[in-house]
Amino acid sequence: MIRRRSLLSTALAATAALGMAACSDDSGSEGGTGPSDGGGSDGGGEGPGALEGVTISEDLDAEPVVEFEPPVEVTAADSQIVVEGEGEAIAGGDVVIMRSAYVDASSGEMLQSWWQGAPASGLIIDPEQIGEQAAEFFTTVTVGSRFAMAGWQNDQSGQSLSLIQVGDIDRVVAPLHAEGDPQEPSGDFPAVTLDESGAPSLDSAPEGEAPTATARELLIEGTGDPTREGDYLTMHYTGWTWSDGEQFDSSWERGAPFSFVQGAEQVITGWDEQLLDVPVGSQVMLVIPPEDAYGDQGELAGETLVFVIDILDAAHDNA
Repeated sequence: MIRRRSLLSTALAATAALGMAACSDDSGSEGGTGPSDGGGSDGGGEGPGALEGVTISEDLDAEPVVEFEPPVEVTAADSQIVVEGEGEAIAGGDVVIMRSAYVDASSGEMLQSWWQGAPASGLIIDPEQIGEQAAEFFTTVTVGSRFAMAGWQNDQSGQSLSLIQVGDIDRVVAPLHAEGDPQEPSGDFPAVTLDESGAPSLDSAPEGEAPTATARELLIEGTGDPTREGDYLTMHYTGWTWSDGEQFDSSWERGAPFSFVQGAEQVITGWDEQLLDVPVGSQVMLVIPPEDAYGDQGELAGETLVFVIDILDAAHDNA
């Protein structure tokens, strides 16, 4: 609901967080509610997999070197663990943060790389979001591993690109709710109650005139690093309309956190501008007037919006 434009606003743009989209075994899939647009992998066809003739460097302190004789024909999605990490095993439902590089399988050209300043990325290990084969593959991977996948991605024009993704698994996001010091609310906005999982609800509908400028109120102050432009943010959120206090969207109800690249115009202006310099682990309330939300467009045209947002993770780029 809060996306302002497609994650892939241009084909493999440096600001795009592709996640598992590059490894989709369903190249016609459309963007969903999470950070990735498709699923992937583990070659199931007969004969050698697409990664059979691909050599990938194992130095985890350096950008992956991907060598092969182009073109590599990707007739079935393929995956492999290049370096096995020493961290915890990845489980179904985990939210995983990674650093990735994407190589054009037809030419060998590096298209996007965290090591060259592209954002980090992430995905939820959920078959409905990334595909059964990708989810099954990732439950064989441990944190700290380097993996490779071959698959497809549609560019903005709809052309299918064959890609090789090399990713280093950095961490699993936990906990999946704000955790820190509760702050004293101003009383200018509705009070918030949290259920046992941490999901918020408003105690009452907003009252009085809506603010004319976006307002931010810190409800819980986390202890993590402050967010910054270019971060790959992962969060839970719920949104209500100021006019009647009706809920219109919630990542909690979908059962999956939401992610985007901060400052990349992938979300409404109120989010891009007001989720900077917030410690990870914090919970904030944003009250956003129409000009910083949806303006006069769509179902929420003209509405002032109220969001409660838990900042779960902020993966920095390498710039």
